[in-house]
Amino acid sequence: MALLRPSLTLVLDLDERVAAEQTILEINRSYAHIGTPVMRTHAPASEDAPVRNTARLIVNMGTYAYLNGADEGADERWDTIVGPWISNMLRKIGNNMKVFNDRQRKIGYPEVSFDTLDIELGGGTFTVAVRPQGAGAVDEAVAELVSAARALRNDGTFAEAVRVELPAADAWAAQRDAAWDAWVAEHPEALARDAAEEAAEDDRGDDANAGTEPEAPKTREELLAEDIIAKSYENTAVPPTDSDALPRPQRAAEEEEEPFDFAVDYRLWAVIGPDGAARTWDCAAAAFMD
Repeated sequence: MALLRPSLTLVLDLDERVAAEQTILEINRSYAHIGTPVMRTHAPASEDAPVRNTARLIVNMGTYAYLNGADEGADERWDTIVGPWISNMLRKIGNNMKVFNDRQRKIGYPEVSFDTLDIELGGGTFTVAVRPQGAGAVDEAVAELVSAARALRNDGTFAEAVRVELPAADAWAAQRDAAWDAWVAEHPEALARDAAEEAAEDDRGDDANAGTEPEAPKTREELLAEDIIAKSYENTAVPPTDSDALPRPQRAAEEEEEPFDFAVDYRLWAVIGPDGAARTWDCAAAAFMD
């Protein structure tokens, strides 16, 4: 008999400001070993709103019960099948996000960070939203917190909760801001570089307004065409370079500083009911704070 195991539907929802065609192609290629993701995009709430991307991990177990402990065999399936599988998926996807951004940064392409990994359980009945670490990785202990959230829902502590966020949005934002301030203090050159890049962007905008068009960087297609022409004169026996071997935009060596990252403290959770009301749960004290 075939081994019972969940299947994954991975939905990646990107802010349309970072959802360039090349970025989507790179994401599909990067996640091929996990499963082709379903790509979606959304418009920002406003032009100056922070970029927000989310990943949804939809757990598919067919007709087999695993969420509600009262269902026959649900606890055993969770402990032996679903729980370990979620742990494995969080590790693989989190690591993949980190590797993807490392590569994007090295070749000079935009990084794509995800605010939450939403684990949808029981056909969307209950969602546990995990916030990854700064660079995208997920702490291995988080899977145990997902199991703890399920147990608290089953024993009535979380009553009819439909969503739990690990950690709560305000707690995570405070951690991120503090970590960013500390990182900038250790990497002042990064702040200076960002200021210089913004000034350069402003200068290019002024040139455009003045009718002076700045020289655009050459595309890979233009580089390929030049390569074919050059080699047709230099040595007709040398085949043109394959497009994959063409140079990609590279950052200067001095810009390859340590990327911003921080370890997330998962102590404070947001427990959200069907009416949208949220309460803060202190998992260390095992009590609500409000």
